[in-house]
Amino acid sequence: MNRTVRFWQQRSAVLAVPAVIAVTSMILLAQNPTEQSPAAAQNAIMAPGAPTTMTIHVVVSDKNGQPVEGLQESDFTLLDNKQPQNLLRFRADDAPVLKSNPVQVMIVVDMINVDLTTVSREREEVGAYLKGNHGELLNPTSIAVIADSGVKAAPGSTLDGNTLLAAFKQTQSEIRDIGRSAGFWGATERLQKSLQELGQLIQYESQKPGRKLVLFVSPGWPLLIANGEQSDMKQREWVFSSVEQFTNSLREANIALYCINPFDLGRTNPFQYEGYLKGISAAKDATYPDLGLQVLATHTGGQVLIDGHDIAGSLKTAIRDASGGYDLTFAPIPGDRANEYHALEVRVDKPNSKVRTTSGYYARVQIAPQKKDR
Repeated sequence: MNRTVRFWQQRSAVLAVPAVIAVTSMILLAQNPTEQSPAAAQNAIMAPGAPTTMTIHVVVSDKNGQPVEGLQESDFTLLDNKQPQNLLRFRADDAPVLKSNPVQVMIVVDMINVDLTTVSREREEVGAYLKGNHGELLNPTSIAVIADSGVKAAPGSTLDGNTLLAAFKQTQSEIRDIGRSAGFWGATERLQKSLQELGQLIQYESQKPGRKLVLFVSPGWPLLIANGEQSDMKQREWVFSSVEQFTNSLREANIALYCINPFDLGRTNPFQYEGYLKGISAAKDATYPDLGLQVLATHTGGQVLIDGHDIAGSLKTAIRDASGGYDLTFAPIPGDRANEYHALEVRVDKPNSKVRTTSGYYARVQIAPQKKDR
């Protein structure tokens, strides 16, 4: 029996997260926002020092959304907190580079934040994508499911879409335990569970080398907009700590997130997240929508694609980002304090071009080496 299929048949198998890694603190924060103290959150995310170099991936497209190739280092300007930075290294991800180090793709099907009818359509559309082109995938691809019972993902990846589809068919569609009828508290539970399982996926993908695209077929988890505006300082501290942890962990794992919204335009307002795309630099400005899937995806340089009629087509559009791009390496400015937010901006000297990249990072304080007692 195929190894991938065997894995899926073990329904109790979930991704394990070692307690010693930073993502664990992120998951613990997500589990209990009202009881996590600001001091505990601060201790959970502190690191021994700031990185000396940082590499970000940049996607440049034309007005039609097609990748722009052939750019040179001189075409780029990188700003860190509006200050121009010298590039220490520049690399175009052209065909030879991608052949030796292909971009990994993970498709994640959300069964937490949708009803059973939508899950059925997600499965159908994902299946259509996997068996398209005779099942020949362009990039090494894996597939995962997030559900009330936990995260389930096949080990390894493959270029054989038919193999993935056979494995995917072994999963059972789950009826969500936490329904919309549960009101605010049900939405809160879905938010917490979704963030917890996103943390597990980040840890899982961080063990792989190279760049990854993680494509969520999901409308996103609840934004809790109304409650977010009324949050007290303790809740805002939790949100800020969680945003910092997700932002840095996604960047360090070299992950770009994508939200493939399975709903049709007009059914809901899928653009509410756009009011929360500005990076937050202080806990007093943090609200629950800052943790939205769409917000996190945009901040990684990924995309939010809304076309419930053609989820398979949206998957193809997202995966087009794996076919090229540019890597910029620079020396990040050390922070004067823990969790100091740095906004990043990349400009390209080409008319009618659109740039997507990491929108920022949270600096870590550079700790000077301690002097030894004589």
